[in-house]
Amino acid sequence: MYHRFSQKLEPFKIQQSIFENQIKFLKKKYNFISLKHYSEVLNEKRDDLPDNPIIITIDDGYQDNFTFAYPILKKYSIPATIFITTDFITHKSWLWSNKLEYILKNSKLNEFDFPLGGDTIQFRVDDFKSWHRTQLSIFNHCRTISNIEKDNILRNLATYLKVDVPQQAVADFAPLTWNQIKEMQEHTIDFGSHTCSHPILTNLTSERLKHELMDSKREIENNLQVQVKSFCYPNGQPEDINDNVIRVLTQSGYNCAVTTVNGYNRIGNANRFLLNRTSVHSQINKGLLKEVTWNF
Repeated sequence: MYHRFSQKLEPFKIQQSIFENQIKFLKKKYNFISLKHYSEVLNEKRDDLPDNPIIITIDDGYQDNFTFAYPILKKYSIPATIFITTDFITHKSWLWSNKLEYILKNSKLNEFDFPLGGDTIQFRVDDFKSWHRTQLSIFNHCRTISNIEKDNILRNLATYLKVDVPQQAVADFAPLTWNQIKEMQEHTIDFGSHTCSHPILTNLTSERLKHELMDSKREIENNLQVQVKSFCYPNGQPEDINDNVIRVLTQSGYNCAVTTVNGYNRIGNANRFLLNRTSVHSQINKGLLKEVTWNF
């Protein structure tokens, strides 16, 4: 599981040269397959799973996926699935977590008191550690509340910190374009749904849930002229998923879905709507690789 990429070393992003080294290393030891291939095995439509299979997935659909990850994937003919948030792609709408990050990065105050969850809390953003702690604190609260409450908090926070948030995601937060997506589609890259607006699905009404799952799928299919069968849960932890969400996914025509829960998937006991993934950071952990080797 990947998210962001860059040319240079940056927090929460994979440097392009490091990504290439990871791909070269993994290519020696594993057989890259597509998520579509694996889902067809899980759905008993094929039985040709190779030894040591591994799947690359990327979440959200940032511009840097095309700029830095795609050239490496294309160079080594690596299949991958990018899960895109369609409002982000089509309208350049902010992902709410990115809007929070933008507000805190552009704050005119280094310290501030802000009401959150019924309490007024003192926050700091004067260095990276304190900024990240503040971001996580506000993020973790926002993921438990409704979209309306979340939007109000972000609007009030921007006003309080005197930050003018652009109407559309800009610069470092820019999304892929449909033309870039179509180009990648021609070179072993598949695209799945990551909803329309990246909400926490268990917080939604039934009507909004159907919109997020069905309309995002329809928009990708209309733009790419392919069937979309794979889905990625926003945030993707067990508390963000329930039986009703999985039921609507099934009714919407998906045949697999990935979480952000760390772990492996085995034929025989893998739940095709609760597939585990391993998050990859800037450095490959040799202990992790030994564990992967042992498990497969």
